[in-house]
Amino acid sequence: MPASCPTMRCARSTSPRCAAAEAADRLMRVALLHSFYSSAQSSGENVAVAAQAESLARAGHEVLVLGRRTDDEERLPGYKAKAAWRTLTNRGPNPAERLAAFAPDVVHVHNTVPNIGTTWVDSWRGPIVHTLHNFRPLCSNGLLFRDGHLCTECPDGRPWAAVEHGCYRDSRLASLPIAVRNAGGLADNPLLRRSDALVVLSTFARSTYVRYGVPESRLRLVPNGVSQVHSRVAPVRSGAGWIAVGRLRAEKGMAELVAAWPRGERLDIAGDGPLRSELERRIGARESQDIRLLGQLDAVELRRRLPEYRGLVFSSLGPEAAAPLVVIEALEAGIPVAIIDTSPHAPELVGLGVASTVRTDGPGIDPDSLNRVLDWVRYGNDALRLRCRSVYEQYFTEADWVERITQVYDEVSARRRRPGGEPWIGDA
Repeated sequence: MPASCPTMRCARSTSPRCAAAEAADRLMRVALLHSFYSSAQSSGENVAVAAQAESLARAGHEVLVLGRRTDDEERLPGYKAKAAWRTLTNRGPNPAERLAAFAPDVVHVHNTVPNIGTTWVDSWRGPIVHTLHNFRPLCSNGLLFRDGHLCTECPDGRPWAAVEHGCYRDSRLASLPIAVRNAGGLADNPLLRRSDALVVLSTFARSTYVRYGVPESRLRLVPNGVSQVHSRVAPVRSGAGWIAVGRLRAEKGMAELVAAWPRGERLDIAGDGPLRSELERRIGARESQDIRLLGQLDAVELRRRLPEYRGLVFSSLGPEAAAPLVVIEALEAGIPVAIIDTSPHAPELVGLGVASTVRTDGPGIDPDSLNRVLDWVRYGNDALRLRCRSVYEQYFTEADWVERITQVYDEVSARRRRPGGEPWIGDA
């Protein structure tokens, strides 16, 4: 196991009695704040927030999930204009009164755009932790990816490039509020400026935020963990196929995957989005009907199905801020991963022995490389599945995640009790 693995397990007490007593002393009231994305599209953030609330509650913490749902908000008159105004001004629904009534030890903020205001944060006296699930403070679409390639024009000094290219929802008008908000840089972001700690989910996200001005001392690396839902690793079934999971959008690489997919290999694609019609057309034009679009599966159903597959194909072309939740869920199920070589998470997963990289060929995926990776998974067979489960148990369990995030909560709570503090973005 690579000693440099950023998800290396934290040291714990070897005495069960001491560990239990220590855990009891650290129980907290935690408020999770999240603007839930529309259910019309799959959202790893929505799934992660719900799962983390359950994980904290199972660990004994008292948890309040305080959120606003886009599904509800967008039914209201004038929602698009309100959402733009909230994004532009940081003014919007204020959770401070509800938070004060709960009296949390820590407020853990996930997403606020576009349904929750942030003007309350400077007057909030308790600790605030904020998870940076994506790159939206730097990039209007949150992806640092545009037109099939990495794009850092906005954080590199051209904040209006987002409007020029219509990066948010393919709309110049919709991109304008985020571009205006981001034009002042990270130092002008009230939530980033006020938070006592910023949680990042990968070393790639950490290095990216450091590059653009966040002091590394403010960042805490807390990779995702998932609960165990399978008691053991199921042996691979004869004729088992493959699965790819994600929104059907250009940056997820599903069209490129369909174009490169070998004839006769069964592939299920779980997800929905604007490219569905195009994918249906491409799949229908194939000589063999070996690819199925399953539509969007809920998180429980997806995890139930994972052991039925030989492997997970992760085709995302964009630089994800975190190793996607579905990759960790696949490891829990004992499912190896075929991952695009441009993914910033490929080196770690390959180093852990649970993935192999598929080479990209210009704007597409190299079919020969894809075939070689599928053969690698087949050759590894059940031994590789056991390896995947072992890596999950060593690095990505629910208990690991709870331990890491509790350490962050403890740290910021102690710091708030002390006078003074560390310099923040833009401070001399």
